Amino acid sequence: MRIATVYVSGRVHRIRASAELIGLLVVLDFTIGPGLRFLGADSLVAPMERAVLAATAIGVAFLLNGVVRVVLWDGLLSDHGERKVPVIVKGSVGVAIYLAAILLVMHFVYDEPIGGLLATSGVAALVLGFAAQSTLKEVFSGVALNATQALRIGDYVEIDGVYGQVHEINWRSISVKNPHTNSLYIFPNSGVADRTILNFSEPTSRFRYFLTFTLELSSPPELAIRAIAKELENSRFVRRDPKPDFNMLGYTSEGIEVRVRWHFDDDDHWWDAQNEMVMAIWSAMRKHRLRIAINRTWLGTGDEWEKLDQTGAADFGKDKVAEQLAKSGLFAECPEADLSQLADAAKILSLNPPACFYEQGEPSDGLYFVLSGNVALYQSIDEKELNEIKVENCQEGQIFGLQSFLESAPRNYLAQAEQYSVVAHIPDEAVRKLISDHPEIHGKLQDDLAARAQQREKDAKVAHKELLAALHAEERRKLSEELRQNVGELLERPALHHFMSLLSSKVRHEDVLKSTMAGAAIIAACRGDVDETEEQFLRRTMTEADLLRHMNIDHAMELFRDFAAAEDVLARDGQVFAMLDRASEMKGGSQIAHAIAVGMTGVHGTPTQKECEALVDISKRLDLEAPKWALNVEGEQNG
Repeated sequence: MRIATVYVSGRVHRIRASAELIGLLVVLDFTIGPGLRFLGADSLVAPMERAVLAATAIGVAFLLNGVVRVVLWDGLLSDHGERKVPVIVKGSVGVAIYLAAILLVMHFVYDEPIGGLLATSGVAALVLGFAAQSTLKEVFSGVALNATQALRIGDYVEIDGVYGQVHEINWRSISVKNPHTNSLYIFPNSGVADRTILNFSEPTSRFRYFLTFTLELSSPPELAIRAIAKELENSRFVRRDPKPDFNMLGYTSEGIEVRVRWHFDDDDHWWDAQNEMVMAIWSAMRKHRLRIAINRTWLGTGDEWEKLDQTGAADFGKDKVAEQLAKSGLFAECPEADLSQLADAAKILSLNPPACFYEQGEPSDGLYFVLSGNVALYQSIDEKELNEIKVENCQEGQIFGLQSFLESAPRNYLAQAEQYSVVAHIPDEAVRKLISDHPEIHGKLQDDLAARAQQREKDAKVAHKELLAALHAEERRKLSEELRQNVGELLERPALHHFMSLLSSKVRHEDVLKSTMAGAAIIAACRGDVDETEEQFLRRTMTEADLLRHMNIDHAMELFRDFAAAEDVLARDGQVFAMLDRASEMKGGSQIAHAIAVGMTGVHGTPTQKECEALVDISKRLDLEAPKWALNVEGEQNG
């Protein structure tokens, strides 16, 4: 009666109710015979035992249908927690399970011949199978794709030569959106299942690509590779860690074929990174007078670098350099003869990004005067020189390298071509001779340095904040990636444990869920009341990380709102912070709760000091290391 009541009221846990019903029928099977015989109703024993066996078989079918519903429809075939399988498919499978149970009961319990019925049902099944074979093919292909998790929503993939981001996965098809053409491609599940899938987002979301070029046989390949690697040491889009790698593929009719492979962060930086790689190869070839192979006999061409030097001399010769020096405020009052000597001593340098004119820490060797283009000055903010901030842009007519020249000290900044730039390098001796003849130049240089130093300081503060924001975004991306890649392993359990959890009405992984929502609520409370943006972030993150296969999103949102509204939500000794301790009770729980908390700090842009302080406390409570950017922001804002 209890089972019937909760089932009718809609509050039934199907699998647990099935198990309880089967248990009840098994008890009846052992007791009904002796009970009826004790009451003298021997004639009812056989019919009642058959009825109990029949009911038990139906109960088993009910249990099996419940397991299929939880594991298959709401699990493997769900689209990241959202149920996508049509009702007709679910109903058909349920009818098949119950029909099989009825046939077994008729044959084994009531000894009825079912050959005719099987023949009829077989014909019906054959007709239905032919009618719906394409649909069933797509459904089972969808089962295979979801079970293996070959691709997920948000992945960048290439299917049958079509590149794009997975937009939707449902029971029949997969749609891929090409970000470059803003078009949507729809593939049937079966068409994807039997094709090779190139997934750029696995095993990590960091992309990797390559290009090949051919060196002339006269060009030393080791020197070429070393020169290109040197140009890429200060790249902005090509990842420096891991470093690009080079492979000599062999000899062709034109020369030595070389392949270079590099990493970049995501699809947005694809072409930026490739452009940077092509320009780095050009700059390396240009600096070392190496040549990319072409058939010069057929083309009848000479040395292209020699022609380029001749063109450069015409555009930026001695007279042109002297003319541009005279236009600058620093040297405008110098005699023409002195400017001509200065221009004659200068060496013309032309570089493409990401090539550098000098690096931080190098000794001073004179001044650099920009003739064309734009040169950016960067300052390292850590010992490993992995993170740099831009402090100044030097454009046509400006000088850089001034501070180290005046102080006779090593270079304070890294000077990098931001675009194709032509620069006149004026040696130290030539500048000092000019200053000795015209002492007022030294004062002008000092005044110019002082004015630029103030602007540099302001620009450095802005750039530092932007860098912290970028590091914060990188940390969020990395933790989200680790969460997504490892959530299955973190939450996996033995098969028996998993099945036993299906018999319980308790929400699976309740402890981890409460800890995760507590951490998210603490960060959200730092900015005030919960808003829609924060809830959307949680829903999206849990979906992309496949947490919805283990947790209930509606229950999670309810916990999040309750925790965020608690009076002691920000109290370090309050009940909400105490919920974080539950994460350690399950494998991987601390990492999941920490990753979600880190992600919450960036929902509304750059994290505030209060958010960073709360995140540091959450990290300590979870016994994990706090992100460095949180400690930097906390220290900077406190200072």
